[in-house]
Amino acid sequence: MERKWLEKLLVKSIVFALFLFVLFFAMKLCFVLYSGVYHGAIGEVKSYMEYVNTFLNGLRYDSRHIAGLSLAYFVLGLLFFWTEFRWFVLWIYALIAVVLTLFIGISEIVFYQIYNDVFNANLLGLIFDDQKAIFHTGISGQYGITSKVLLWLFLSLVFMWIYTKISGKITREYGRDPLSSIRSRSTRKESALASLILFILFAFMMMICINSAFSFKGISLDQALKPVENTFLRKASPGAFRDLYLVYRGYAKISNSRFSDYTSQSPLEVVEEYFELDSKQSQYNLKDLLEKKVGNSSGEKIDYVFYIVAESLSEWHFDEEFDELGLTSGLKSLLNDNHGAKIGVFLENAGSTIKSMDVHLTGLFQTEIPVNSVLGVLEPFVTAPGFIMKDLGYKNNFYYGGSGIWQKLDQYTATQGFEKIYYNTQIIENAKLNGYSAPYEGLWGAYDHHLFALVRDNTFKERNKPSFNMILTTSNHPPYDVPLEQFNVPLKKIEKFFANSSKYKEKNPRLIGHIWYQDKMIARFIEEVSKVLPNSLFVVTGDHYDREYPKVGAALKASNTIPLIIYSPSLEIKKLTNIGSHIDITPSIVELIAPNGYTYHSFGTPLVSNDNMALSEKNSALGYFAIATDRFIANKDGEIEYFNEGTAQHNDKELAKSLYKRLEQATALSWWILKNGYEVKSEEKTK
Repeated sequence: MERKWLEKLLVKSIVFALFLFVLFFAMKLCFVLYSGVYHGAIGEVKSYMEYVNTFLNGLRYDSRHIAGLSLAYFVLGLLFFWTEFRWFVLWIYALIAVVLTLFIGISEIVFYQIYNDVFNANLLGLIFDDQKAIFHTGISGQYGITSKVLLWLFLSLVFMWIYTKISGKITREYGRDPLSSIRSRSTRKESALASLILFILFAFMMMICINSAFSFKGISLDQALKPVENTFLRKASPGAFRDLYLVYRGYAKISNSRFSDYTSQSPLEVVEEYFELDSKQSQYNLKDLLEKKVGNSSGEKIDYVFYIVAESLSEWHFDEEFDELGLTSGLKSLLNDNHGAKIGVFLENAGSTIKSMDVHLTGLFQTEIPVNSVLGVLEPFVTAPGFIMKDLGYKNNFYYGGSGIWQKLDQYTATQGFEKIYYNTQIIENAKLNGYSAPYEGLWGAYDHHLFALVRDNTFKERNKPSFNMILTTSNHPPYDVPLEQFNVPLKKIEKFFANSSKYKEKNPRLIGHIWYQDKMIARFIEEVSKVLPNSLFVVTGDHYDREYPKVGAALKASNTIPLIIYSPSLEIKKLTNIGSHIDITPSIVELIAPNGYTYHSFGTPLVSNDNMALSEKNSALGYFAIATDRFIANKDGEIEYFNEGTAQHNDKELAKSLYKRLEQATALSWWILKNGYEVKSEEKTK
């Protein structure tokens, strides 16, 4: 057997990983120079640091793919260590890795040239479309594909020549002659020590690559990295492999889903029963069936709408037992007169932030399909608030305290009618520019007070333009790292509150302190804007229940409800009903601000009005694997919990079952819209 084969393999594995870093860097450089600079997609770049940060961020994304390729290289070497052609096998593997990497990188350049975007769901259309037609289109010369194929082959030869030179030098360095090896290198004992050191070095290198940090624990790069402000460079950062993975993930999820996953009924049966249609037809247009008309004749004009989705804001935060702490005194102060209203029973429509944003951004029920993974084929949904508000003449802005590339939020919001997204980079810049006090951000993003400062400052600057502003906060989230001491949060009082009671299983003053802080920051923002721009509307809700209920055993109501508060200094807000869910927010906004007779589309129902309208007949809500009436809440397992002194009635189980069936139907129809569009025809088979 060849002497020092393990040393050689480890050295070659380390060098191969470094070689891949160069290869991935070269591909990203080509993408930026060709698609961005040469074709002008990059636009204005404020600073050269945007380029630097793009490649540094890309390095951390690419390192995970490089780790996978390098580990496979090492394992392959171990498997074939006993053969004479072990190095040839590794050379073939390196060839495949180089050719594949270059192919994917150059393919994304072509894709961007066609679709003006990195790999997205449009890629599936190329794969499953008319291959012959696509081939002839490719060689027609419109996109220079022939030249790019030649470039791919040329670069493959160049990089393989480099790899062959390096690999051959390593082999020669160690030699094949046992006597030569002993004379020129080391003893057997020293060789074992060298192998151990090299193995530790390689393992440490792989750990850093896999975790994308000097840590034994992996991190979410979408959360941790600060994206650059330039849109093109922000898209370029993750790299072709990451983009390709997201396309595959979305395709796998949606391709494996079926209408029958949500209901046993056929699509036509669901349409007819959900919309309570008397006559049966062979086809339906869901747009027509979802159409609603505004009944607001008050004539009040609202120029600024703020749709605040507060991280983990939950209904239990408003329990009276916490009033002595003033836990939500800020938001409760909005309810002191008829300018504010709070819905009594309000269900979440999702259990996590991104799933909740699917509902807020699209106006569809949560289907468990990652909507952000099908962006390339995603048109604005007619139920989306951004689509509706744009039609009403508002400029749509999205504000997020965290990273703009988290869950592709920058691209996602753009598809749903938002003209501009502001995230931690701009929030921190604004704070520094205006001399606001540090620190500026925690683990999950910019602190809420700096986020709201940017929203306020931007709105005041552009007060001549009606605007719709959706705001997603981040601060009320583990590890709860807001510097609470700067905001007079009564931590001592909170500690005393817990010390005097034994009914709480969780006694975390910082958790309660963050709820207190979040409430005061939202209330302060509303107060500051209301004084200057009274013709504003504020909507405040939580993204999901926070899973932090401090008592033993969170009841169904506590674990499924979040608040909805609607406030406007210039409107007298009247509740039409006292029960709803996230899906009802957009129609509630439209009912307050749109002209009388305006038509729009929604699965939801207006919960409020500023007109003397009759009370709604709505006395139920469809949530996330839960439904509610004004007396009880029930989950998918048939559990029922009564509240507000609600009394049981003999048909409650049947009522809960029928409402849950309605939730399943609404979810199935949302899936249908996402997968097939708005037309439902009799010849369509249940998928």
